[in-house]
Amino acid sequence: MKHYAIAGGAEGKSRLKVLSGVMQPYTLSFLQGLRIEPGMHCLDLGCGGGDVTFELAALLGKEGKVVGWELDETIVKLNREDCQKLNLTNVEFEIADAFSLDEVNKYDLTYTRFLLTHLRDPKTDIEKLKTAVKQGGIVAVEDIEFAGHFCYPKSLAFDKYIELYQQVVRNKGGDSEIGVKLPGMFKKAGFEEVGFNLVQPALMTGEGKLVAPITIEKIRNAVLEQDLSSPDEIDGLIAELNKLAQNPETIISLPRIFQVWGTKK
Repeated sequence: MKHYAIAGGAEGKSRLKVLSGVMQPYTLSFLQGLRIEPGMHCLDLGCGGGDVTFELAALLGKEGKVVGWELDETIVKLNREDCQKLNLTNVEFEIADAFSLDEVNKYDLTYTRFLLTHLRDPKTDIEKLKTAVKQGGIVAVEDIEFAGHFCYPKSLAFDKYIELYQQVVRNKGGDSEIGVKLPGMFKKAGFEEVGFNLVQPALMTGEGKLVAPITIEKIRNAVLEQDLSSPDEIDGLIAELNKLAQNPETIISLPRIFQVWGTKK
């Protein structure tokens, strides 16, 4: 997982749970608009904590099936435990790298969220997602334009968070601004019926306001390895971001998020 800037494992799954809680109504609305029908076979590539995988399972019904691919073995183990607790029979989780996707005409829908931003060659992965769906199948992606964040009132600590994250991802070979580029990338990949939505959660209250300090904590090692800051500076930044989150008068957003889809003809 050298290309991935954010720490994984059990703590990584906890961060993903907070993020998924904020994203849940937006992602669910997106999926519900994609002509998903009971009985379909779907792939959730880079499924993280499995929250969207479970949403897809509910939409597909018992006669459908969704497979979640995730490289982090610890997270996959936890996802499988969640699956057993929920008594789901139409979900499978596999330990697999997005780069190894080589299936052909297998799925009715392939989906990924917040994965392409971390890849050195997202065009190739889009092509793989397309190859993996049947004729008439749909590829759906949610990804970020990180510069689109905002905090009100403005905060130097929040601006520093944006700067550090962008630099870390760039140094890892990713693209923190890929979201706005995705509709054009889908058209160049030969999809038909390409469309997109633009969403941006913003909060005055709730756990979602903690996404910024939690994320800084999870990229701490990458920041230090790249010599972009010091441990004391990171601690101070996390303290300031937590203070912002606890202030009921601040408004803190997630990035601008592009929801993009296309049909394979």
